[in-house]
Formats: sequence, C-alpha cells, structure tokens
Amino acid sequence: MKRIPSKNNKRSLFLFLPAAMLLMASINTLGADLTKRRDDWSSLKTGKDIYFASCVACHGTRGQGADPTMLGFDPSPPDFTDCKFTSREMSNDWVGIATGGGPMKGFSAMMPAFGKALSRDQIEKVVAFIKDFCPEKKWPPGEFNLPKALNTGKAFPEDEAAWSVSGGLENPVSVKGKFVIAKRIAARHQIEAVIPLEVHRIEHDAADLYTDRRWEISSGDIAAAWKSVLWFSRSAGNIVSVTCDVFFPTGNRENGIASEIFIVEPAVAIGQIIPRLGFIQLQGGAELSTDTATKSHVVFWRGAFGRTFRKGGFGRAFSPMVEVLGEKEVSGNTSVNWSVVPEFQIALSKRQHIRLGAGLAIPVNELDMRPLNIMAYLVWDWYDGGFTEGWK
Repeated sequence: MKRIPSKNNKRSLFLFLPAAMLLMASINTLGADLTKRRDDWSSLKTGKDIYFASCVACHGTRGQGADPTMLGFDPSPPDFTDCKFTSREMSNDWVGIATGGGPMKGFSAMMPAFGKALSRDQIEKVVAFIKDFCPEKKWPPGEFNLPKALNTGKAFPEDEAAWSVSGGLENPVSVKGKFVIAKRIAARHQIEAVIPLEVHRIEHDAADLYTDRRWEISSGDIAAAWKSVLWFSRSAGNIVSVTCDVFFPTGNRENGIASEIFIVEPAVAIGQIIPRLGFIQLQGGAELSTDTATKSHVVFWRGAFGRTFRKGGFGRAFSPMVEVLGEKEVSGNTSVNWSVVPEFQIALSKRQHIRLGAGLAIPVNELDMRPLNIMAYLVWDWYDGGFTEGWK
C-alpha cells in the first residue's frame, strides 16, 4: 500500500526545501570563490600571500610539512625550517622545481609544476619567503656553492665524495688518483679525509736482458682536513674560509710516492660571485714540512675564473673555467712554476648532485721538466640523494 504523507511531514518538507536550496547556493558560491581565488593568483604580490595560496596545503603554515596522514601520499614534504636543507642549494634550483615540478630535477612527481599558474617573479618571491623559514642566518646560502675546480679549493662546506685522477704522457706512465670524502659540520665547518693512490708502470731489467714491465698500485700519504667559513656576504657576493690539511707519512716508500714526513698545509679560500659575468675562486697557502732537509717549504696560489650555463635556465649546469696555478719553494734560488688549466664541469644527473670535471694542466715555464697533465674528477653530493637517484 502506498504511504500518504501526513500534514506534519508535508510541513517539514516545505521547510527543508528552501534550506537545502540555500545550502546548495552557498556551496556553489564557495566553490566559485575558491575558483576565483585560484585563477586570481596573478594578483598576489608578496611571497607570503603566494605561499599561503599555493603551497600551504602540502607544506604547512610553518613550513614543516602538513600531516602525512592527511596528505595521503609519499614522500612527505621537506621541513623548510631545517637550515641544513633550506640553505644548501641555490634559489635558482628551487625556482626550477617550482616552475617545472619535481621531475624537472629528478624528484617526486608529487611536487606539481606552477610555471603556468604563477609568474617567474612570483615564484622567485615565494622561494625567497620559503628560504626565510630557516631561523638561523649563519648558514651560507647555496649561491656560494660554486663549481668545483680541479686544483683551487672551494670555500663552501659540503657533504660529498669525489674521485679524481691525473696523469701525464711521460715515460714511465703513471696515473695518480685520490678518493676524498667530506662531511659538513653544523653551519660553517667541514671535515675531510683524503686517500691517495697511484697506478704506475714499472720497468725492470731481467738477467737475460729482457725488460720486465708491469703495473702496480701504491698508496700515498693519507690526509685529514678541516674547513671553516669565516665570512660571507649576500650583498657583496663573497665567501671566505680557512682550511688546514695534515698529511701523514703512511704511503708506500719503496715506489717514491710517499714523503716520509708530516706536512701541514694551511690555506685561505675565497669565492666571489660576479653578477652577469660568472665567478672567481682564489686560494693561497703553504705546504709546511716538518723536515726541510727532506722536503722544502712550498708556497702556492691558485685562481679559477668561470661561468655557469643552464639549458632553459634550469637544466643541467655546464661550467667552463680557466685556472692559473703558481707555486714556489721557499728555500733555494728556485723560480715560480706557473701553469694554466682550461677545464669544465658538467652535471650528469638531473638533480645536479653527480658532476664530472676534466681539464688539461699546461705548464708555462720549465717545460723540459714539467709535461702536460690530464686531470679529471667525478663528484657525488651524497646529501642530495643516492648515486643512482635523480637521473631521470
């Protein structure tokens, strides 16, 4: 049997319909307002306004990331209040990620692209706002993380591992190499360990007048180093650090690649950014021997000038450079040995954390005693991810 509504039910239905229509109208108005606000991002002028309109849903009001249980995806957003993370990379890399999304730099696709919703100026403003979530201003910004030169030491402290090799064409042939592992300590310091190796060909005349040739691997003097940033200025675009390397007599003495004494190498490193032109890196110091009868003190000075180019403004970085090297023994009537090193550094991974450098050391004087030297390195900034991460 069909049920006939009572008068009370009819009255309730009569009262409910206007309320439902009013609620639907409110929801439609709210949705339209949200759409309008989304489309009206072009009117946002400050980094704070842009952040709260476009970033806060995932990154939280304080930059520490929204609750992962509310987001419903992995990986969790980074903590922008962590100065070690926020200060490490240059702002241009962050602008690139915000413009093209996470995959542009080999990160998660959960980071969307805002290049069509926000202007370049707006993205730069919001990146500057995000970087200010770091509460401590003693951390050098990533702009001072200049490309690594083959010989001139950097002023910026890093977490990285590097393999370098060098070799000449003289006879007998030898290839020198070293493995360097660096660990950043707090805001301005770095410790480093250096393990050198040398691969060389040994020729030995046997009794039957036959010349025996074989390859050997020998270890050199290991070293430990410390670096501290003394000064940096965003406005002046420069950074100054002091370093000290200590070489221990641990190498293979039989093959002549060990000094058999302690050597202390204090130095000063300077990085200078030149707007629209490039950068200059300078280093000066001394190799102080604990036994001058075995090895004389040596003073050295090095400089590198270069510029970084990026495909499309945010792509893999390519940095051509030229180094000028000079060194002189303190004792004796010796001349200064000068060399020029044309070289380059190129980022291999999209994340820019795996980089290759190569160059040719060309002696300027004492040519009969100093042959050409081919040099190369592979560096891995392991803080930015594993060696196999960030390639695509």
